[in-house]
Amino acid sequence: MAERFQLKALITGVDRLSPALAGIRRRVAGFRRQMDSSGLGNIGFADIAKGGAFAAPFIAGVSEAIKFESAMADVKKVVNFDTPEQFKQMSEDVLNLSEALPMSAEGIAKIVAAGGQASIPRAELQAFAQDAVKMGIAFDQTADQSGEMMAKWRTSFKLTQPEVVALADKINYLSNTGPASAQQISDIVTRIGPLGEIAGLASGQIAAMGATLAGVGVPSEVAATGMKNFMLALTKGSSATKAQMQSFKALRIDTKKLAEGMQKDAQGTMLDVLDRISKVDKTKQAGLLTQLFGTESVGAIAPMLTNLDLLKRNFRNAGDEAQYTGSMQAEYTSRSATTANAIQLLTNRLTSAGITIGNIFLPPLNEAIATIGPMISMVGDLAGANPGLVKGLLGAAIGFSVLRLAVMAATVATKVFGAVVGMSPVGMLVRVIALAAGLMIANWSTVAPYFEAIWARIGGPLTSLWELFKGVFAYTPMAMIIANWDPIVAWFKGMYERIKPYLEPLMQMGEWVGGKLGIVSTGGSAGGSRGPLVNAGGAAMAPSPLVSAAGQSPGRSLLAQASANAKTQLEGGMVLRFENAPQGFRADPGTSNQPGLSITPRVGYRSLSGRNPQ
Repeated sequence: MAERFQLKALITGVDRLSPALAGIRRRVAGFRRQMDSSGLGNIGFADIAKGGAFAAPFIAGVSEAIKFESAMADVKKVVNFDTPEQFKQMSEDVLNLSEALPMSAEGIAKIVAAGGQASIPRAELQAFAQDAVKMGIAFDQTADQSGEMMAKWRTSFKLTQPEVVALADKINYLSNTGPASAQQISDIVTRIGPLGEIAGLASGQIAAMGATLAGVGVPSEVAATGMKNFMLALTKGSSATKAQMQSFKALRIDTKKLAEGMQKDAQGTMLDVLDRISKVDKTKQAGLLTQLFGTESVGAIAPMLTNLDLLKRNFRNAGDEAQYTGSMQAEYTSRSATTANAIQLLTNRLTSAGITIGNIFLPPLNEAIATIGPMISMVGDLAGANPGLVKGLLGAAIGFSVLRLAVMAATVATKVFGAVVGMSPVGMLVRVIALAAGLMIANWSTVAPYFEAIWARIGGPLTSLWELFKGVFAYTPMAMIIANWDPIVAWFKGMYERIKPYLEPLMQMGEWVGGKLGIVSTGGSAGGSRGPLVNAGGAAMAPSPLVSAAGQSPGRSLLAQASANAKTQLEGGMVLRFENAPQGFRADPGTSNQPGLSITPRVGYRSLSGRNPQ
C-alpha cells in the first residue's frame, strides 16, 4: 500500500511540476532565440577554450605578449636597469619602434639584446636598434646582420653610435657611386676589424679600399686577407724581414719612415707605395708583390695597382662629408616606401595593441598556473600511490571506447540489415552484385591470378570464335545494295526500255476494258491521258457510259461508297440489374466509338426534371 501511495504521490508531483517546467522551457527557448538573433547565441565555452571568434583576439594577444616577454627577458640579462620603471620604459620604447619601423617588436628586442651584449650604453640602445633596422633595409640584409655589424664596428673602431651611422653612410654612398654593393663593402670592413686602427687607417678609408676590390670582383675574404697583409707590411718598420727591406729599398722606401708615415697619413702613404710599385717593370711586379706582401695577397693588391684611379676616387668619396651624410637614411626611405612595408607596419601596430592587451592577462595567468601546478602534481602523486586505481580507470575508459565502437558497428549493421530486408528482389540483386564487385576489387591481388589462369585456357578459342562471328555477321545484302545502287538502277532502267514495246499494247487494252466497265477514263485529261482507244480496225472506241460528261470516272465514288459501307457498325447494349438500391444510386453516361453520339441512361432520374431522386 505504501509503494502504491509513493508511486501515486510521485506521479501527482510530476503532473503538478510539468506545467512549471514547460513554462521555464518556453522562456529559456525564447531567450535563446533572442540571443541567436543578436549574433551572440553561437558563442559557447568551446569558442573560449579553443580560441574561437570571441576568444581569438585575447588568445592571440596573450601569445604575442608571451613571446615579447621572453625577448625582453634576454634584454634584461645583458642590460643593467636601475629600476623596474626603466625596464618598463624600454619595453614601451621597443613597442613604439615596431609601430614606426617595418620590423616586429620581438625582432627589435633581439637587436637591443645584441647591443646590450656589445656593451652599448642603455641610453643608446633605442637609437642603435633603429639604425640597425634602417641599415638592414638600405643594405638589403637582415636587421640582425646589421645590428651585429654595427656592434662590431663600435668595438673595433671605437665609434659612437652617430659615428657608426656616418660609416654606414660612407659605405652606402660608395656603393651608389661604384660597382660594389653595400653588403660587400660592409662585409670587408667587418673582416678587417681593429687592424685599421693599428695601421693608422680610418674606417672610411678601409671602406674605400674594400669598395675598390669588391668593385673589380675580388671576393670578400680574399680582399680582407690581402688588405691585412698589405697594411701589416707597411707598418712593420724595423721588424720587416730582410727581403722586405731590400724590396722597399729598391723602391727607395725606408721601412722605418714608412711605418711613421702610416700613422701620420695612412692614405697618402699607401697611395705613394702603390704608385711606386706600378712604375716597376710589369714582368717584375708579381715577384715584388710576393716578396713584400706574400703570395696569398697578390690577388688583392694587384687589382689596386691596375685600378689606382678607382681607388683614389673612392678615397675622395669616403672623405666628402657633404656627399655621404644622410645617404643611408635616404636609401632606407626610398626602399621602405613599399606596400609590403606598409602592411608590416599595420601588422606591427595590431601586434603592439595585442601585446598591450595580453600583458593584462599575464599576471592572472601566472597566478592560475601557480595554483594549477600543485594540483597537477597531486594528481601525479595520486597516480603513483594508486596504480591499481589508474589501471582500472584507464581500463574503464578503453572499455567504454570499445563499447561505443561496438554499438556504432551494431547500429550500422542493423540499418544495413533492415535496408536489405526491405528491398525488392531487384534491389537486393543489384546490391549483391555491387557487394561482389567490391569484394573482388578489395581482394584483386588474390582473385586476379585465378581469372588470368581461366583466360589463358579459353582466350584462344574465344578469340577465334569472335573473328568467325565478325566475318559472318559483317555480310549483309543491304550493304551490297547500298554499295552498288547506281548500277542496279541502271540495270532495271535498261530492262524496262527493252520490254516497253511489249507492255504498251497490254496497258492500252487494260485501259479500254476499264473504260467499258466505267472505272477508267479514256478522255483527254490533265492527269496523263493517252487519248481515245482504237479498235483493231483503227476506229475510235466510244466512251463508256460509266464515264461522266466531264470525262471523269465514277470509280472513285464507287470505291468511296464501298469503303464507307465497310466501316464498323455500331453495336452494343446496356444491362443494369440491382436490388434494394440505396438512395442516390445512379448510372454514369455510357461511351461509344461514334462521334456526336451520346448515351444517357435515365436510371435514378425523374422523367420530367432529370434530377436525382431524393
